[in-house]
Amino acid sequence: MLPCMTSPDLQQAQQVLAARIKTLRKDAGLSQEALAHMAEIDRTYVSQLERCLVNPSLAVLVRIAGAVNVPVHGLLTDDS
Repeated sequence: MLPCMTSPDLQQAQQVLAARIKTLRKDAGLSQEALAHMAEIDRTYVSQLERCLVNPSLAVLVRIAGAVNVPVHGLLTDDS
């Protein structure tokens, strides 16, 4: 069984996720609005994700990964 993530671990994961989403979005030449449209989420939610203000569901991560054409784990690592 995996240990529960501690608060610093969660914060670090959120920061990595936020930075990766923003980097992948920009690398794909997408605005927040375009990414939101492709992932079927609200543009303000993309902004909140990129600023570490919200925690996305797995379904949202799958849609974002699809929109930027990386596997889901590529949202948390550079080795996508």
